[in-house]
Amino acid sequence: MPNAVPIQQSERIVVVDIIRGFALTGVLFANFNSYLTQDMPGTVFKSISGYSDHFLEKFNTIFIEWKFMTLFSILFGYGFGLILNNLKKKNISPNIFFLRRMFWLFVIGLIHNAFWWGDVLHFYAISGALLLFFQKMKPATLLISSLLLMFVIPPIISYFFRDTPGFFTDENINRIYLAFRNGNLFEVFSANAKMYYPAFIVTGGDLHDITETLGRFLFGYFFLSINLFDALEKKKTLFRNAILITVPIAIAYYIVRWLSYNKVITTHPTYWEPLMKLGIISTTCFYVSTLTFLYIKFGKLKFFSMLQALGKMTLTNYLLVSVACITILYGIGFGQLGILPLHIMWLFAFIWWIIEIIFSTWWLKKFRYGPAEWIWRQLSYRKRFPIRK
Repeated sequence: MPNAVPIQQSERIVVVDIIRGFALTGVLFANFNSYLTQDMPGTVFKSISGYSDHFLEKFNTIFIEWKFMTLFSILFGYGFGLILNNLKKKNISPNIFFLRRMFWLFVIGLIHNAFWWGDVLHFYAISGALLLFFQKMKPATLLISSLLLMFVIPPIISYFFRDTPGFFTDENINRIYLAFRNGNLFEVFSANAKMYYPAFIVTGGDLHDITETLGRFLFGYFFLSINLFDALEKKKTLFRNAILITVPIAIAYYIVRWLSYNKVITTHPTYWEPLMKLGIISTTCFYVSTLTFLYIKFGKLKFFSMLQALGKMTLTNYLLVSVACITILYGIGFGQLGILPLHIMWLFAFIWWIIEIIFSTWWLKKFRYGPAEWIWRQLSYRKRFPIRK
């Protein structure tokens, strides 16, 4: 049996790297936002916030929160599908290799999770392993399975756990806040463990998120199965029509969010979840369609090459976001949690985004892979690969 070999750079689809870089941009801002707002009591946030901070929090909720993470997940599914297809073309059984790759992603996720309870990589590893059960499905079946896992099953899970006591009480959040702001490394690890168990395990959040993530992965795998990003010039009309279709659905979603936010709608969120998810996926598809359409027309702009460099080092850049946030906010760094207002955190996010673009562009001129990608690749293939070009 031939040995597994990684997908070569020449086989990469440029537009997918660009969209991945765009997705990472949104995730970067969302995570900078979450590190500050979700790890402190609401009273502390209000005491350091002005009009601009509340505006940014609403902007994040409407345009960024979950939309870019959904896109991030879809592209991971696309990439995982690309690996599976590559192995099949070489007549290599993908199961053992792919499970090994997901195992090491799970390990990376657990390490990251020890520093921040909001890690998604361990979810991705579990959902990615489950992707093996769908690898022989036809595009239509992939799409149906994806929609069921995104829109039908998660609300059912939420319904069964709807009366579970919430963890995010002022008392619990204050305990976490003090540990993150003033604690040593061990106290940070302990606080994250205490945060994770009731927030995800007890409430069914793990099961909900793994199911929904698998649905997004299958949506990305579906895109791959229909060659969505191949021969783009011939699909200009398709992406333009997708923009026109997704806009009204996204607008309906924003109206519902506004009504819910202003207490006009008081129904339990579980009952609105399918519509909310539809709005999120529609917004995500609008972002993808718009960016792809613009790339078809203006692909030589420097902006796209910047996003491409960012997208080629997705894992490295995702982890570096946490390095920046922990250094700024936690007590093991500068301890600014509860001191910095949100608008300053967003300014840091923008600066960090620029730094990551410059770093990624420089790195990829000298090296084949990002540092985290290189380590993950070697662990997965159980062999050394030259990193220098």
